[in-house]
Amino acid sequence: MMVICLVNTYDKLKLHEIHLRTIARAAPLCYAYNFHLALYDFSFWKSPDELVRDVVEYTTIGEGGKYLERLYDDGKLHLVDSIPSHFGDIVATTSKPEKKGLSISDLRNLRSACFLIGLGRKGLPKDLIKRARYTLDVTFRNVSLETCSAIGAIAALMWVVRYGGHQSLP
Repeated sequence: MMVICLVNTYDKLKLHEIHLRTIARAAPLCYAYNFHLALYDFSFWKSPDELVRDVVEYTTIGEGGKYLERLYDDGKLHLVDSIPSHFGDIVATTSKPEKKGLSISDLRNLRSACFLIGLGRKGLPKDLIKRARYTLDVTFRNVSLETCSAIGAIAALMWVVRYGGHQSLP
């Protein structure tokens, strides 16, 4: 299982347009590259049904939310307030990895992983980075990326290192 986990570092009590827009952009990437999409600390939604409804009503991205609906129908959309162990190794994404950094060959050997991506200017909270088993700078050059750019880079990189870019996804 590979999981993109968006961590809400904005307002925890109020839904903002950036939440809807980022989820709408992440869903087609997760669907295309066979990732689960998890949302951590999005407490303003009580259920995935409510989340899907709000995003679909808001967006034209991803064919009007079609890929978010497909993730939901396939059991690959998760609202979480903690990271479940079945999500695999926790990987904190950061442009400033301190230790536990993953190389390309390390990525190739991951069987199951949850890539934490901070939604907002602050990036991931320090406590989540410390709790992660690994860190990943997806650019390998300490370049900070916008959230959706990072999601796309991680999804594509994992597809290439796992499948060689020559096969279709399972």
